[in-house]
Amino acid sequence: MPHTYAQYEAARRQAALPQDNEILIFTQINAELAKASDRPSRIQALFRNQRLWSSLVKDVALDSNRLDAEVKQQITELGVWAMQYSIQAMRGDLPLEPLLRVNRDMIEGLRAQPVMAAAPQAEPQARPRAEAASQFA
Repeated sequence: MPHTYAQYEAARRQAALPQDNEILIFTQINAELAKASDRPSRIQALFRNQRLWSSLVKDVALDSNRLDAEVKQQITELGVWAMQYSIQAMRGDLPLEPLLRVNRDMIEGLRAQPVMAAAPQAEPQARPRAEAASQFA
């Protein structure tokens, strides 16, 4: 795990936008989910996935989040499903592929977002997202 932390920190320092951090975290968690070959590593990866989605759901609920209300609702619904599935998969042998697919879809969606220049009004949203991303280190 220390090696992953060092990689995350290096990438986080270079990340220009909050979605860069989110892409990085989704990618790392998907790698952990895909590599989980025993119960302890599976539970750890699922726990981190659940925390990521919890953080995203919290972020879209903030007044400072400027996403469209419909997108916020969709992320919330998807997040609730991902959190519940992660918890159920910790207790049983549910396949992890549905979570991997959803996380890949999120990565694709984040990459498809137009790159916007940093604007003063974007700062309130960027700070909570960056702070939320740092908890996965």
